Amino acid sequence: MSTVNIIEMEEEDETGQTNDVSLTRPSLGGSDFDDELGVPETYVIVDVGDGPVAIERSDDEIEDDVIDGLSFQTIHKPPIKFKSFKRSVFIPPVDISVTITDYERSLTTHMLNPNLYTISLTHGNFSWQIKKRYKQIQHLHQQLVLFRTGLNIPFPSKTHKRKRKSFKMNVPKAGKGKRKAALPRFPKKPEILVAYEKLGDRIKQLENYLNNLLSINIYRNHPATIEFLEVSQLSFIQGLGSKGKEGMVKKRTGSTHPGQAGCNCCGLISCFFCVRCQHLCNDIICARWVERWFFIKDTCFGYINPEDGMIKSVVLFDQGFEVSSGLYSMGLETGFQIITLSRQIAFKCWTRRKSREWVEALKEIASGPAQCFSLPNPHRSFAPVRTTIPCSWFVDGATYMSAVADAIENAREEVFITDWWLSPEIYMKRPAICGDHWRLDSLLKRKAQSGVKIFVLLYKEVEVALGLNSYYSKQKLADLSENIKVLRHPDHARVGVFLWAHHEKMVVVDQTYAFVGGIDLCYGRWDDAKHRLVDLGSITPTLDVSSLKKKTSSVPGGDAIYPIPIPIYKQTPIPEVTEPEPPEEPSSPLPQLEPGDNLLMPFNEKIKCNTPNMERKNVIDAIKHTVKSKGKDLISLVYTSHEDSVDEKEPPEKKDQTPEEILETLNGSSKLWVGKDYVNFIVKDFNNLDSPFDDFIDRVTTPRMPWHDVGMCVQGAAARDVARHFIQRWNATKLEKAKSNKTYPYLLPKNYDDFKSLPVVFPNEVHHVTCQVLRSVSTWSCGFLEPDTVEQSIHEAYIDTINKAQHYIYIENQFFISLPYSNPHTKNQIAEALYKRIIRAYKAKEVFRVFVIMPLLPGFEGEVGGPTGTSLHAITHWNYASISQGKDAILNRLKEYGIEDPTDYISFYGLRNHSTLNCEPITELVYVHSKLMIVDDKIVICGSANINDRSLIGKRDSEIAVLIEDEAFDDGVMNGKSFPCGKFAGSLRKYLFKEHLGLLGKEHEMIDFDITDPISDYFYKEIWYKTASLNTEFYEKVFHCIPTDKVETFADLKRSHEEKPLYIDEISRAEKMLESIQGHLVLLPLNFLKEEYLMPAVASVEGIMPTSLWT
Repeated sequence: MSTVNIIEMEEEDETGQTNDVSLTRPSLGGSDFDDELGVPETYVIVDVGDGPVAIERSDDEIEDDVIDGLSFQTIHKPPIKFKSFKRSVFIPPVDISVTITDYERSLTTHMLNPNLYTISLTHGNFSWQIKKRYKQIQHLHQQLVLFRTGLNIPFPSKTHKRKRKSFKMNVPKAGKGKRKAALPRFPKKPEILVAYEKLGDRIKQLENYLNNLLSINIYRNHPATIEFLEVSQLSFIQGLGSKGKEGMVKKRTGSTHPGQAGCNCCGLISCFFCVRCQHLCNDIICARWVERWFFIKDTCFGYINPEDGMIKSVVLFDQGFEVSSGLYSMGLETGFQIITLSRQIAFKCWTRRKSREWVEALKEIASGPAQCFSLPNPHRSFAPVRTTIPCSWFVDGATYMSAVADAIENAREEVFITDWWLSPEIYMKRPAICGDHWRLDSLLKRKAQSGVKIFVLLYKEVEVALGLNSYYSKQKLADLSENIKVLRHPDHARVGVFLWAHHEKMVVVDQTYAFVGGIDLCYGRWDDAKHRLVDLGSITPTLDVSSLKKKTSSVPGGDAIYPIPIPIYKQTPIPEVTEPEPPEEPSSPLPQLEPGDNLLMPFNEKIKCNTPNMERKNVIDAIKHTVKSKGKDLISLVYTSHEDSVDEKEPPEKKDQTPEEILETLNGSSKLWVGKDYVNFIVKDFNNLDSPFDDFIDRVTTPRMPWHDVGMCVQGAAARDVARHFIQRWNATKLEKAKSNKTYPYLLPKNYDDFKSLPVVFPNEVHHVTCQVLRSVSTWSCGFLEPDTVEQSIHEAYIDTINKAQHYIYIENQFFISLPYSNPHTKNQIAEALYKRIIRAYKAKEVFRVFVIMPLLPGFEGEVGGPTGTSLHAITHWNYASISQGKDAILNRLKEYGIEDPTDYISFYGLRNHSTLNCEPITELVYVHSKLMIVDDKIVICGSANINDRSLIGKRDSEIAVLIEDEAFDDGVMNGKSFPCGKFAGSLRKYLFKEHLGLLGKEHEMIDFDITDPISDYFYKEIWYKTASLNTEFYEKVFHCIPTDKVETFADLKRSHEEKPLYIDEISRAEKMLESIQGHLVLLPLNFLKEEYLMPAVASVEGIMPTSLWT
């Protein structure tokens, strides 16, 4: 129960002197002032439900701490109705300063109250103006007099006066802006009787009255005073910007669905009315109006229901913003109408003057603080270009998730998360040296319990098509804390959206740090530059693998395992798996496993997996026998997530190892990918996601599919823009799905002035760059009113950047599906822009390179050439139709134009790795999931958008990305000539080149690889292309893996599977080839299955789907 301070009051006499006043003084009949608002200082007002009650409190409860504004977290406090005395809208110890700065006099329209006073108010760092007439001030005074009379406050005793005097002598001087209270004396003379020459005195009297009135908290916090001052719980919040105009208005219902506010018999007869008749019925005759408290902030506006204090709407200023008033715009002289891309709202006021004031205030904000959102921006983006933005890049999920975890751990107010897929049980930092501390669900629960509000938007999948189980993710997160709110979208039947998805991946912390890119916080995404294939856990069992089948993306159905004999010089002693005979007199017996000793993760022998039971049982038995034989000596090889102590004999330096150092020394001794996190998408898709720690891939027979991805972190104003996109989507989803749910609030965007840093560890240097936030959204995904409203700024930025490229374009993307204008199957123009830019370089005889890295196969479950590979075939068809197969493929178009060898200008690559599993060499493709383009070492586009129509044309999947341009440069080289190399873009490109060429960690070795000049003939042909070509040759000879140019038909594919790979017949030669492989870079085979038609059969389920599903 909140209380209100009663502070000292003083009375000002005719000479300006002040006298102490401690009680109500009866008003003298002949006086020009009303003095009935005096109250004792030690009384506070509490609201007990039936009304306000005055109680006395102790003298030591005076608040002296001065703050600049209310905490941003205040907006998430439970709402309080406007008539309640529990409302706390002001900055507690700070006074309000009142000055009447101007007046407008009109005797013709307002004879009794001709003067309209402009009152300027200051409260802490906030300033605003209100316009009031004498009768409104008088009405406030009358309400406060009635309130004061009903309190029935007793006269003070002598003891009270003595205590008060003692307190005043010892109390410290009040904080900033704190002044002594004086008796509010209201001038009673009517305005019509105040002569023009005496207006200065009247202004001074009203000014003193308001200042004295507001110095008494019991009156300042009265609901009538709060409404008079035009303030609310959102007025003085730190981070929400300046104090904008506020006030009570009447709002016409039905703004969610314009045109449906009147009576149209549930829509049955609306089609029979013309537009004019509908306007007459809905807007005038049958319109329903409700009272709302309207507020305007720096970049948004909204309204509150005064009956319960709930924010009922938050609308963002955008490029569709319009405001109009009057009879011609909405049929009401005292009304005004606001139109944005997502809302159309009508209000009416009590006078035309108030309506004009609202229109002027909205236009002032739209042309001022919100100008960057209400005016067109480059690439037709919703957000402007921001300069001097701190930005950092992340390659692969390990560093990205670690930084995200640090940011969430240090969150103070809000966390926004939206993903195509989210897995609550993933470990954000690995190895898990802190147990579950850095597991996502534990991290979010910990922050939510500390008071941080967490909002999560998940894509609601079509369950028969995708097994993401977003419902499980929602329930799991929502059950952690009441401070975690989760919404899923869309409701397919209601919205009519079945084919498209919310594809953004982003995390925003305190609207100050924003992580974007291609990395979902879900299974399979965590990886590092090593792209490991094998993760058997604590102990590698010795198995009879003759009856098992190896499964990879090349042979998802399984192939025979051929264990290779280990040369004698490589052999290491293998521990016995049988129980040893105990010695007769053991000098120091081996310690045995105790009931409390745990391995990395608890393992249940009865867990049901998708691998054959007998094979799994053999693995478990082998592990059990090995552990028994070695006892705790083997436990030292295993990280135990629940250990309470460390072996005293362990060297002390091991205790100080960093997670990175521990990761380097694991050597397979602990699982980095637990349960469902060990994935191979082509071999088997996910199932039973509500059992997160159960394997669904047999680690003994199937390598994991490594995951290559790129993410970014932007700070400051750019992070605010990313948060703005999330807020727009959240509020639209709230309006659509949870409009009446009071536990799911509308979100408010912060202003763009104050940015607080968080202690986040970035793996690379943070650079200051120019940044613009881009997106792909439309009516279904973002809540636009008009179905034709679309934003495809990512697509436009790609086209513009490609056209302006000078030397090279480096692309990493999950897809490359883009056809020319003449082909109706795709609409995006990425390939067309690349084609034109290459032709321009060819005509000018310039050196120009385009690098494209993409997955060797699409990440869909199924076997190439088999009945399960329909989806995989369809994506493969459109990728190759865009690249090399068919008349519209970019390589064939370049050849047709006259370029003899198009690979001099554009070339396509993939990534692959190899390892050993069950003493047998294995290989698996590295799945490229990045959505990245780097141009000329100075421009980067990174986000969630693939190169296909789904991501780029706006009407389909929703996406987000950032366009980054360097502001700082180092000396660089392009084709042997000096050229500035951006510190951000250049460092990212060089890191990626090092990773793909296998140069990371080998900077001090004598390797003749210079990646400074990416377009010179020597680097492009002798290093980059040659490395990829040799790696491809070695992989194909050793493993007979697919895809390959040697397989042009399904018959070729069958023959390739029947042939034994080189590592079986020529072991030493195969080993030398594998040792010669440098990095992960391989060529994308351009002739793979070129003689086959890969589109789904018409009679199949996939065949009846529209082409747009795949493109």
